[in-house]
Amino acid sequence: MTTTKPAMPTSAGRGLPGGQEEVRQHLGALLRSATTTSDERWRRWCDDLVRPGHLTPQLLSGWWQAVLDFDPALAEHAANPVPVPSGTIVVAGSGKEVFKTFNVSTAAAILAAAAGTPVVKGVSGSVSAVSGAADVLAVLGVSTVSWAGEIPDALASQGIAFVAYPVFCPAYAARYDGVFDAINPASFLMPVAAMAVRASGFVFGLARPEVDLSARVLRLIRPNLTHGVVVCADLSRGEFVDEFSQVGTTLIARSVPDGVTVSAATNHPPTAEWRERVAQRPTHERNAAMVVQALSAGADTPCTQLVEHNAALIVATAEPGRTSFPAAIDRVREVRVSGRAIGLLRLLTAPRR
Repeated sequence: MTTTKPAMPTSAGRGLPGGQEEVRQHLGALLRSATTTSDERWRRWCDDLVRPGHLTPQLLSGWWQAVLDFDPALAEHAANPVPVPSGTIVVAGSGKEVFKTFNVSTAAAILAAAAGTPVVKGVSGSVSAVSGAADVLAVLGVSTVSWAGEIPDALASQGIAFVAYPVFCPAYAARYDGVFDAINPASFLMPVAAMAVRASGFVFGLARPEVDLSARVLRLIRPNLTHGVVVCADLSRGEFVDEFSQVGTTLIARSVPDGVTVSAATNHPPTAEWRERVAQRPTHERNAAMVVQALSAGADTPCTQLVEHNAALIVATAEPGRTSFPAAIDRVREVRVSGRAIGLLRLLTAPRR
């Protein structure tokens, strides 16, 4: 008697699309069908895809191709990225953390810019946290660019450009926003992939441990970003944050022209005091105040140290082979203590003439 085994489903036992072209076609259909039912199907499919071991750089490349197919503005930007100064770094985070910190990457981007690294910082409103970067910047009175052509001027005058990703992908952003409040396949490449500037590299915070996967797909779809870092901190047994932390276990994938390497560093666990000091606050105003405090001259605190570590990662990534991480730490700390970081923030909040 011959027994025929059923065909292996392509995604987590449900027979859903799993190959690169299947992902491209299936996501394309979901993007074109903006209904409550299709949104629920999209979420269920993504829940399957993000299970450990399912996603690959090739599958995520299929996802990216579907987004380009759907959004002609993004396809045009991707084909003709905005020219920016040499050494510019794209900085962004996945969000959707398990432990919610204040807006560390926003403060770190400002500190790195004050230290001389040109930064294009991706921003958005809150999704799963109290305050997204856009919310905090609005409270502080910091302008974001309204179209891609403003980015070079912002970098020339301020050293940093805050860019909401819909600037590059308006159709996709309008379709995607509001559908997800948890990590999904897009979280491994967006918004870095959509920041269509001719940057030298990127620093991407990912609230998942698969930092190598993210680095490899960004290397595949954005080969012009020759140096990049994807970082995740596991504070305690799966308590992930999309930042570089000096507590818990930090996972880093480094993308360089020769390939991707992954390293892990385990430090002491976070204390209750550390958690309380760096945790997000319940209002946009209080989270904005945290950013100001973290950039102000003065004594070291858990907040200033967390921001300095993340800013140093940006600076060191912008200057591969020239500036070590310890040297970058010294540099950004001196910039903060000297008052240059808070000085840049004041410049950013000053009314434009």
